[in-house]
Amino acid sequence: MPPFFMLYLNTNSNGQIIYLTLDEARQWLPPYTHYLVALTHEENGEAGNSLHQVVNVLVENQRFTKLEISTIGLTLRGRYRYKVWAQNSATNVDPNNVAVVGVAEEGLVELLDNATFYNVSEPTINNDIIYHG
Repeated sequence: MPPFFMLYLNTNSNGQIIYLTLDEARQWLPPYTHYLVALTHEENGEAGNSLHQVVNVLVENQRFTKLEISTIGLTLRGRYRYKVWAQNSATNVDPNNVAVVGVAEEGLVELLDNATFYNVSEPTINNDIIYHG
């Protein structure tokens, strides 16, 4: 089974970027063309707090896969489980469909409200003084 990772996303937002290691699944799964991602709240997943989507692959190589993902409709903060299935369909959102060839990765994601996940520092740099004495 692939390793678990922790991701951080904002609730009810479109166009978020995540990085996963999905290409490793090509070693043990039949050939596939797309990824189906499910986000399910750990405590209240059955109460409408889950989302299935075919994600947009922005970059894929042997080291990482850069995906564009949406959390539109997920308004409940907290910890979710993500599961990524490899499949041969651009539209299927059912993990039990025959287009699905297997699980590529799974892990944890924390959904927060309008969080900033990094701070870009702006250091104060003093002017260099050149002394010709």
